[in-house]
Amino acid sequence: MKSDREKTKNKEGYTFKESSESDWKDFQEFIEFANKYCNWIVLRNFEYLPNDFFENDKDVDILCQDLDLFVSAMKLKKCVWGTAAYETTIDNKVVPFDVRFLGANYYDKLWQYKMLENKIYTPDGVPRMDNVNYFYSLIYHSKLQKFAVKDTYKERLQSLALSIGLNEYRISDIENDKIASSLLNKFMKDNRYTFCRPIDINVPKNNKFYRYLSASVKKGATRSLPKKTIILGLVLKVAVRIIPKKIKFLLKKMF
Repeated sequence: MKSDREKTKNKEGYTFKESSESDWKDFQEFIEFANKYCNWIVLRNFEYLPNDFFENDKDVDILCQDLDLFVSAMKLKKCVWGTAAYETTIDNKVVPFDVRFLGANYYDKLWQYKMLENKIYTPDGVPRMDNVNYFYSLIYHSKLQKFAVKDTYKERLQSLALSIGLNEYRISDIENDKIASSLLNKFMKDNRYTFCRPIDINVPKNNKFYRYLSASVKKGATRSLPKKTIILGLVLKVAVRIIPKKIKFLLKKMF
């Protein structure tokens, strides 16, 4: 018999498809395995993982160092729509994933590298950005890649601002394009990050907010990634491809 959770839409208005088989027992198993074999973070709404996802969200937003490695290791299947759209089965439900990778221009490439390099973990082991990167990336996402800011993000931004010492920040500031762009411009200029057009053409660009970005943020040159990051990514990609499926299965069972 289906539970109420499975029958009804969640807070995002989404109902998950059921599956007779499951690639992953639960989110905890997925997260622990990914932490061992992939360099990745949950970009947004990690707060719902691992136990409150199905009631509160509709997909998992991921940034990983290497797309092929993450997709292969984590049993993701490409969806027919969307450049970044994948799915896998967790707890006998089909879970959509929005997978961004280093160099896909979802954010500036160097900024993505720093997000991964400076990641921290929740008490449940979910990899996430540190509060500074989370705060400014949430402004970038909410104002440049969307046309309206979710109420959840407004509250989250205020909490993050206080945690990083921006005590003058107010919950309404995110709705003020001049204030929000001033914060984002300073952070991006200080770190030499620039606005990027994602390779995923389905990611919107909010031109109304874009015009408030400084010229250097719009057109500046970014630095290249450290060579060690590029080399490590290639080594891990080859390793995943040559490890027999039986060994991968045994590793999953062990860990």
